[in-house]
Amino acid sequence: MRFRTSLCLATLFLVCFTMAAWSTLLPAPSAAINEQPTPDQQSLWGQIASVGDREFSVQVKKDQGVNTVPFLVDGQTKVEGQLAVGAEVTVEYRSEEGRNIALRVIVTPGSGMNLY
Repeated sequence: MRFRTSLCLATLFLVCFTMAAWSTLLPAPSAAINEQPTPDQQSLWGQIASVGDREFSVQVKKDQGVNTVPFLVDGQTKVEGQLAVGAEVTVEYRSEEGRNIALRVIVTPGSGMNLY
């Protein structure tokens, strides 16, 4: 009788433990895996016009004119290459309160660039 009771209790604990282990939530997929730009992110391509301590500006050719777009650099900005006047650059950015904050900057040296 004691053997049957012990076996039943052990089986019950094993079933309860198994159900508890299977019922835990799976971790949500990481946002870093999916690096698709969000709808509020934009990208731009042009030539660096000026470089400051925490900012730079890019000249963009649009139709027949040239526009200069300023960007701010913060602690989360990833810069690939060296920011230099005259270098070709691709900028992924977000607009926040009327300012363009650079998220990722990819620099390719252009001809006649001046290191700053």
